[in-house]
Amino acid sequence: MSPAKRLRSAGAVLGISVLIGVGLVPTVPSTEAAWLDAERATATGTSINVPEPIATGSPGCVASSGLLGANPKVTISWRAPAAATGYDLTKAEFGQIVNQGLLEPILSDLLGNVKTTGSAAAYVTVIDGGLLTGLLGATKTFGIRFTGPGGWKSDWLVANATMGLLGANPQCTMGTTASY
Repeated sequence: MSPAKRLRSAGAVLGISVLIGVGLVPTVPSTEAAWLDAERATATGTSINVPEPIATGSPGCVASSGLLGANPKVTISWRAPAAATGYDLTKAEFGQIVNQGLLEPILSDLLGNVKTTGSAAAYVTVIDGGLLTGLLGATKTFGIRFTGPGGWKSDWLVANATMGLLGANPQCTMGTTASY
């Protein structure tokens, strides 16, 4: 027998052996699985929306420069929304843009540079002095937000104040921006 015929015969014997071996392997028995469990759980969740302060008056903010820009001030008129209960000056937090466009809280009144007067119906916050250094010929952004239950924060009510050199053409516009 030639080597080619021997190789073909060996292949045929091997193939038949594999087929017989597969036929002799028992089948996997079927199972009945039930994925039922008598236990149940329910829950409810609530969410809160901490309202942002709203501007009062028109305009809601005023930028003033003083004599030749020597005493710049930004005055913001604001209050809590009428439907919001429990939000007043004690829940308010003040901020300014100090780093890469993010409003960051002012941690104290910084030597009396932030003063707020009024009542829950209408507050007036005046920012002056040290917080406004560099305002002349530039823009400063200040914000007010509320802190709610659990430390949640409202969006910022923002005042964007601009002044030209030596306090020329002071302007202030109001808006809101998200808290992060």
